[in-house]
Amino acid sequence: MLENLEILFSEEKLQERIKEMALEIKRDYKDEEVIFCSVLKGAIFFTVDLMKKYDGDAKIDFVRVSSYEGENSTGKINLKIPLKKENIEGKNIILVEDIVDTGRTFKYLTEYIKEFNPKSVKTCVLLDKKARRVVSFDADYVGFTIDDLFVIGYGLDYDEKYRNLPYIGYVKSN
Repeated sequence: MLENLEILFSEEKLQERIKEMALEIKRDYKDEEVIFCSVLKGAIFFTVDLMKKYDGDAKIDFVRVSSYEGENSTGKINLKIPLKKENIEGKNIILVEDIVDTGRTFKYLTEYIKEFNPKSVKTCVLLDKKARRVVSFDADYVGFTIDDLFVIGYGLDYDEKYRNLPYIGYVKSN
């Protein structure tokens, strides 16, 4: 797979955009505390870098869902690590995901979080793949909008491999 890999976003370009996103969030929340809720496993790299660049009062929490097998979405969402109501209720939640394509998972998680009565819920995604959208969903904070490419690196995987690449690449078809 790596022999067909082209760099889509370099490490420097990723970090530059993440810094801009952190400033956008800070502008919106000013001095209020936010909880960055990272969708495991893929969003952890993005969430950590976003928090390091965020100049405000912040905490972190995690949720884990699964809807993929290899390159394909199964269409079924499995909640593997749930959230705790006491960590969400009355708080400003920023749901952080690495990529949104069909929109099913992000829409599901947004509705799931709202059940815990947060003060607010906003969504933050590094990559938005609108070409694959099957449900109506737009993230509040978007790093990059991409074409319908199979991407790996910087948390994005192929069967749990390649998450550790410091950049985002795409698999170039022959």
